[in-house]
This record gives sequence, C-alpha cells and structure tokens, in this order.
Amino acid sequence: MAKTTRKKAGQPAGLSMYLEEAKRLLRQEFPEAAQAILERLERRWCFLRTRQVFDSFVADYKVRSLEAPEICAARKLMAETFPQGKVNLVPNQQDGLLSVSVELPEGNLEGDFKVDPDETDDKPQKVQYLPFPVCLSGDPGLVWLMGRAATLSESEARIALNALEGDFWASKKGLALLKAHVSRTLAEFLERVPATQLKIKGLRRHYPDPGILKAVDGNGTLETPAPGPERQAA
Repeated sequence: MAKTTRKKAGQPAGLSMYLEEAKRLLRQEFPEAAQAILERLERRWCFLRTRQVFDSFVADYKVRSLEAPEICAARKLMAETFPQGKVNLVPNQQDGLLSVSVELPEGNLEGDFKVDPDETDDKPQKVQYLPFPVCLSGDPGLVWLMGRAATLSESEARIALNALEGDFWASKKGLALLKAHVSRTLAEFLERVPATQLKIKGLRRHYPDPGILKAVDGNGTLETPAPGPERQAA
C-alpha cells in the first residue's frame, strides 16, 4: 500500500470576509432565525471542507492490489481520517478500482482508488500550521494554544472548531463521556477529542492544557484577567 500527497488548493479569496458579512446580515435581517440558519450553514461548510479533503485523498492515495490486506489497510486509514462517517469499500476487479464511499449526516462522499502495483510508500507532505490561540468569549485570559493549517483563515478555523465540538459531544464517545458525568466544556473537549478529528478539519492541538494570558500594564507588572462564565470558543 502506498500514498502520495499533492498540495491542496487554498480557500477562495475573500471567503472569511463573506462569512462574517453573511453572519452580520442574518443577525440583522432575521434575528429570530439567524442562529439556526448559521448553524446549518456551518454544518454545510464543514461538509464541503470534508469533501475537499476526501477528493484530494482519493486522487492521491493508491493501492497496490485489490487483495484483502490492501483493502483492510485502506479501510483502517479511511476510518481514522473520516471518523464521523461510515466507510464502505467495494473492489471493482473488472475496472481495476477500489470504490470508496463515506456516509455523512450532510451527504455521501464517493470516489475510486486507483490500483498501481508499482506504487512505492512515500512520506506525505508535511502540512504547515500557523499559531491559533483559542479562548472563551467570557474569559479571554484563559487561552489554549492550537494550530491551524496555513490554508485556513482564523475565521474558518473557528467555524471548524466550533462545528467539531458539537459533533464530538453528539458522537458515541461524547455521549458516553456525558453519561459518565464529564462536563461539556471546551477544556474537556480539547483534552479528549482525537487528534485525527482535529487533523481532518485542518487543526491540531499543541498543548491540551490552557495557559493564563497576562497583560503588561506598562509599569513592570502583570495583570491577570478575572475568570468569567464559559461560552463558545472565540
């Protein structure tokens, strides 16, 4: 089994500006329905982002044969890369392809892996990550240091993180944690969410524990903001 990685296409120019303007207009024109519409749009945006990753994955990944070990290895990798969906693989001996589909709440992803017996195992291209500090809107002094892929703007990274948090608590693992009386907080989410789920959204966790952001007052001392109520990640 082998896989190669090509450089992914960047996001359309001005997308983050468009998203922020759409949010402002929705809240202004449809104050009662704005939140539901925005949540639906964010879920759709995350699906389109996942589809972009899927299409790139299918184009770059190749199997050496349609034998059971190769199919099992491909299935394992797909399940790790797309943990929120149901992965199906069907060998097509006549065309020499391995058909793959991922069933997601927002829709299905479908494609074909090509078979190349001469393919070699190449190391995937390293993704460049940029600093992405995350805090709660009610407590800007408590900061988690995250990373976002260079292809994501800060606005897009926030959307992806908030959507992933909702998906995590609605998943089998998240529901089990809630049943075990684990608090549904950003801190618990960032500590427990699998790294593979963050990776597929173009995110990574540098440190699972938060740090206290201290502001310099100009007199050689540091002031620590007072903690506030927990809210959505900002």
